[in-house]
Amino acid sequence: MATLQHNITNIVTTELLAKGDNVSNAKVITLCNIDASNTAKVDLFLYDVVNNKSYYILKNVEIPKETTLTLTKEDNIVFDNSLNGFSLRIQVDNGSTTAVPVDVIISR
Repeated sequence: MATLQHNITNIVTTELLAKGDNVSNAKVITLCNIDASNTAKVDLFLYDVVNNKSYYILKNVEIPKETTLTLTKEDNIVFDNSLNGFSLRIQVDNGSTTAVPVDVIISR
């Protein structure tokens, strides 16, 4: 099982998987708030570049400090990440201009 790791340390939208990466149907996605004192508010979504449209997997989900949220195949993480499909993006925010660091691991 191949894994992809990302450390999100800013509050801008970050592309986890680019359109055409061919990482459809992730088996597990873990999102870990590694901050010792702040809650992270997370949006995880598919993005359609052609139509400039987002499709949310998670929207405004709060991950408490030092906590991991795990999405598994039972959560039905199915999407098209081919050249004709979508990119996978994340936005992390805590309501201020200070970023809350989140580690993301995608297992396929």
